[in-house]
Amino acid sequence: MRSRRWVILAMLLSLHAGLIADSGGSFQRIWLMVHFGLFLLWQPFFSTERELKVFAILLLLGITGVVLYSLAGWMLVTWIAIMIGIMGGKVFTLQAARRSRFYLVAAFYLFTILLVWTVPVSLLGLSDVPRELRAVASVFLPLTLAAMAVLPFRAEDEATTQVFDFFYSLIVFQLVVVLVLGSIAAMRVTNNQYFQAVVLTVLAFAGALFILAVLWGPRTGFGGLRTYFSRYLMSVGMPFELWMRRIAELSEADLSSARFLQNALEEIEKFPWIVGCVWSSPDGEGQYGRNTEFDSRFRYHDLEIAFFTEIRMSPAMFLHLRLLAQVVGEFYEGKRREQVLKQNAYMQAVHETGARLTHDMKNLLQSLYSLTSSGEARPGDDRRKKSDYELLLQRQLPQLAKRLQSTLDKLQNPALGAANAMLPAAHWWQEVRELHADDEVSFTADGDLATAIPANLFDTVLENCLENARRKRQAQPSTEIRVELSLLATGPVLAITDTGPAIPSGTVDGLLRAPVANSRQGGYGIGLYQAYQQAQKQNYSLSLACNRPGEVRFELRPRQSQ
Repeated sequence: MRSRRWVILAMLLSLHAGLIADSGGSFQRIWLMVHFGLFLLWQPFFSTERELKVFAILLLLGITGVVLYSLAGWMLVTWIAIMIGIMGGKVFTLQAARRSRFYLVAAFYLFTILLVWTVPVSLLGLSDVPRELRAVASVFLPLTLAAMAVLPFRAEDEATTQVFDFFYSLIVFQLVVVLVLGSIAAMRVTNNQYFQAVVLTVLAFAGALFILAVLWGPRTGFGGLRTYFSRYLMSVGMPFELWMRRIAELSEADLSSARFLQNALEEIEKFPWIVGCVWSSPDGEGQYGRNTEFDSRFRYHDLEIAFFTEIRMSPAMFLHLRLLAQVVGEFYEGKRREQVLKQNAYMQAVHETGARLTHDMKNLLQSLYSLTSSGEARPGDDRRKKSDYELLLQRQLPQLAKRLQSTLDKLQNPALGAANAMLPAAHWWQEVRELHADDEVSFTADGDLATAIPANLFDTVLENCLENARRKRQAQPSTEIRVELSLLATGPVLAITDTGPAIPSGTVDGLLRAPVANSRQGGYGIGLYQAYQQAQKQNYSLSLACNRPGEVRFELRPRQSQ
């Protein structure tokens, strides 16, 4: 808003015209009404684009009418003091010195017109204002306002909203009020010589501020008033800092939410102004200390806390306690969420283990079913086939029993499911070849078979891939299946290839990363997903290396070899 500078100048000029005009006259009221209207356009509290309701407009007009009708000197003094506080707040808010000069000069003008004219003429009714001071009020101060037209004003040129620091403005307002009251009080010492009293009061204030500035900072052998102010007047914050450090330590400890809450609230008992506490939470209730008639109650979600004190709490201390209760509530809710996540993680682990072992059991049952089917299909009087069947049982049953025992061990101890049991590749390769000797699967191995491999992982990947390939063969009996084990310098690589149709693109998108929706029809479901997860945990990668009609290949290899 580029016109803001001129709104401020017009506002100050109308105020000046109203003050210089005859006290209590019509012209004074007109100029002050103009000044107040311009102030409403500039004020930093509410957006000027905000639409006022009818009630607000009527209330504003009523207050303005009452003030202008019963215009008194103390009203003008109070209003100018408020204006000085607002301008002072703007000065402290704007950090750049060049950008604060405009408001600094505006505050200087208001301060000067207050002490030189408003207080003696409007408030005290003095008629013997010196000619020099009249010249200052009528000539020098308007020139000061004219100089503001050329001062830098870039802090808010493009801003849509203004920044207003209430704290600094309040301090400046209080200082101005004390200075005015001090000047009036000093008139008794100077025999009603107002301007002498003003000079003495300003000098006294300046001296006091100078001494305070010197004593505020640390000096040789003296820590400064700032140190003592922080140590004694602001001591309420020290226990809070220590308590926050203790709360952080408790949050890192392996405590239940109920135990954490009890320890955290008991730490508040160390505050000198707390004599007791009662709380209620989803984990139960508790208390310590004693109850008094002065209590402060707070609620944070399902947590209710009541602190008891010897005396009624001040608003500042009440806000302090509310902050304490909010911090406790935040940490308590974090502890509860942590417990829930641990429980969910445990149940998820149980679910995944159950799903994986269920799939393993299904594969074992499928192998047993194949064996029994072979026995049922042979003629009873065929001794040769009987002998072949017995040999098949001799080969398969020990392997199936071993796999079944391994699955039961995993069920009893789920941690075994992810165990990285290393076996020589030759031993594992011999077992899987014997287990699948009658499945019409081609096995090829190259490299050093003495290399150790994670047998559990390789078993899981091989069984799942072979199961999916066998399902393809049931639909297309001409499908060939190949298993290749390559023991490279970068690590062992297991490849399972079939010559069946390619996996549909819709299935490939979510394959391995999650159980696919059509797992029942296509056979690409929880098994490959569990195998993929197990491979990731053991620093291996399971991937669909090739997916085209006549060649669908899954590969398992160490991640660092990719």
